[in-house]
Amino acid sequence: MRHAVSLATGFLLALPIAAGPAFAAFSQDSDPPTAGAQAIQRLHSADLSFGVYALGSKGVEFSVSAERKAGRLEMATAMRTAGMLDWAMSFTMQGQVEARFEDGTLRPVRYDIQSDGSWSKRMTRMRWGDDGLPVAEVSPPNTEDDRDEVPDHLKLGTVDPTTAIFARALREGAEPPCTGSDAVYDGRRRYNLHYAPIGPDMVEPHNRTAYSGPAFKCVIRSEPIAGYDRKYLASWSEKDQQPTYIWLVQPPGFSVWLPVQMEGGFRLGSARGWISRAKLNGRDWLAPLGFIRAEMPQLPPP
Repeated sequence: MRHAVSLATGFLLALPIAAGPAFAAFSQDSDPPTAGAQAIQRLHSADLSFGVYALGSKGVEFSVSAERKAGRLEMATAMRTAGMLDWAMSFTMQGQVEARFEDGTLRPVRYDIQSDGSWSKRMTRMRWGDDGLPVAEVSPPNTEDDRDEVPDHLKLGTVDPTTAIFARALREGAEPPCTGSDAVYDGRRRYNLHYAPIGPDMVEPHNRTAYSGPAFKCVIRSEPIAGYDRKYLASWSEKDQQPTYIWLVQPPGFSVWLPVQMEGGFRLGSARGWISRAKLNGRDWLAPLGFIRAEMPQLPPP
């Protein structure tokens, strides 16, 4: 069940930055005039929630939100364990992030993350100077965390994980944002994310998802570069190379792409996540799910 936390965390890192017109989704103060049966709205705010399941029950709940204010994007993330996983190894995480629009690009400004779990309590604060180089303060320090510091030359041109989510997931355009490779630095680790399109697919209706219908499936693979815990790399490098799959959808009346389903494998099986609520520009796109009963995995007949 611990991989449910890993998948949720990985999902928050899995949709990296894209430059150019991708940021038009949040770059205008008013909706553009649009002819036709359905006007296309600019997205001024988004509030999404997800549930992640493994071994037949929910293990993690997490949410991401963003709001445009005076040329900047204010973002928040929250994650907590649920069900039996919360009883066995409780974990919570909160984040506050800010980025600014500049020359058609979203530039990170502030990244604050705190987590508290049964196995550790951690904090990361990052700020960006005029040279674009992130300066991180972390607790526990890397010297006590069995990892090497990421050198400055590997930090240049990177983006924090939360800014990466919105720069990619809230990208406008007819084509889903499922191509290319990008660099991420989270204050401790430096890694590349490589992603590629798979093609149109369906999200089937069931009691764990607020969305069902057509979607576009993408695959994301991570490449560790620097700053990883030595024991973690030695023990889990094979697992880290397993892909994560993301299903993206354009909500009616919007031209952005939002995630609605995710899936990742681990040594004992797989974990899956689905969107449980979505509010866009202050209005429900997907109404919140009600109570979801736990389900035990079905064993094959003898």
